[in-house]
Amino acid sequence: MTLSASYRHLHEQILLNQELGRRIQALDVPHARSLARLQHWQLQRLDATYQDLRDDPRYLPACEFFLHELYGGRDFVERDRQLMRAAPVMRRFLPDHLLAAVGDAMQLQAVSLQFDLALAELLVAVDPITQPDYARAYRAHGDWAGRERQLVLIRELGELLGETVQRPLVHRLIRLMHGPAVVAGFGMLQVFLRDGLDAFAEMGPADHFLDTISARERAGLEAMRAGSDWPFERWIGQGP
Repeated sequence: MTLSASYRHLHEQILLNQELGRRIQALDVPHARSLARLQHWQLQRLDATYQDLRDDPRYLPACEFFLHELYGGRDFVERDRQLMRAAPVMRRFLPDHLLAAVGDAMQLQAVSLQFDLALAELLVAVDPITQPDYARAYRAHGDWAGRERQLVLIRELGELLGETVQRPLVHRLIRLMHGPAVVAGFGMLQVFLRDGLDAFAEMGPADHFLDTISARERAGLEAMRAGSDWPFERWIGQGP
């Protein structure tokens, strides 16, 4: 049977994330601590930047999914291990557009982790991290095209999830898979898929959510590119 482009994309992104997981596990103590500080700072920054969305019950689950589930704040290594084992089953039972959404989620995670590793190297001697520290490291790393691609991925993933929840049979199937998934050793993966779809089902139309993230992240990106040391000041002051 010919492998679909969505399945090939998913498989490639799983392999890339597993390689990144091995790189992270192999970090020495100073670099591991630097990565942990950076990711903690970024989660604080993202939570503060989107506090208005988080204060709205409609958008809070989607914020948690995007900002925490896909940003290295949870045990992605075990989840991705489960995903590798489950992928052949998913290929048989899940529609192509959902495979594409999971592949995009894994790609967004991989891109974010690659940037985190690069910035953590630049910030290894910085503790605590401040907004100017982050902005200077961001400029030193560069790769503005890669950052733009990261924003495009956020948009594409959100639109795919929004499309998927318009097909209630698929959403219901994922929810009903919990018991069998736990028995088969795929429980963490099923929760990941369920949480993403539940978040977008609860939110309804995703345009405001996605527009807000795209606009603020792009504004911060352009401010850093232009030399600002306080690129997020309009939303979070001189924090987090």
